Amino acid sequence: MANTFYVKASADPSNLYALCTYYTDPECQHQVDSPLRIPQQAGGVTFQLVANGNNWQMVGAVADRVDTPEIDPTMVLAANNAVTIAMPTSTKITEGVVLVFTSTNVPTQLYASSDPQVENTD
Repeated sequence: MANTFYVKASADPSNLYALCTYYTDPECQHQVDSPLRIPQQAGGVTFQLVANGNNWQMVGAVADRVDTPEIDPTMVLAANNAVTIAMPTSTKITEGVVLVFTSTNVPTQLYASSDPQVENTD
């Protein structure tokens, strides 16, 4: 099981949101769907933006545990078009993650992804 997912992102037809596809390899040959699964002992999940010609940059991600009623969002800034969300190693959880992108062509436009879920499983 991987704990790094490679992301291809583009604007939806309304140019408001990011449409994302997730892969387990940097060549983007093995697509996976939500929930994305990582080993429980991994301690975190990394999302790496794969350049696909649209001049986008990854800004960061917001994560929230879906197994608790409290809202506990965590904003993590991206570096080098990658962001890592910490996850516990002692408890199996599911996190909802929203990736945030911007276009270098229009740097004032932010694009949020849909909410893929990440599970840390055995």
